[in-house]
Amino acid sequence: MKRWDIIFVRADANDPTGHPGVILSDGMVLADAHQRRINVLMGTKKPPAASTHAHQVLLDEADGLDHLTLVDCSLVYLVAKAAIIRVAGTVSPERRDGIRRRLRASLGLG
Repeated sequence: MKRWDIIFVRADANDPTGHPGVILSDGMVLADAHQRRINVLMGTKKPPAASTHAHQVLLDEADGLDHLTLVDCSLVYLVAKAAIIRVAGTVSPERRDGIRRRLRASLGLG
């Protein structure tokens, strides 16, 4: 796994498919066996009539997903490495810039 990978994460032990997320942690944290959790932005399937809000980025097939997914850049989650089911793809370079901008704006980082 690496930064910008799109992963699927179990919400609980009974969640067979998981929810999409984008890894923010760097390679050192990902490779460190003592680090059991990583930083992730979580996503949700975009309903047909929903619009994209200022704190969200839309991901799709170009990023390795089967459906349109809204990624919330206003909240960074700590996710247990053990809860990761699979890697689905990688965020495209164009969308990485959008995530960076929205993340900085949402968290007041400039």
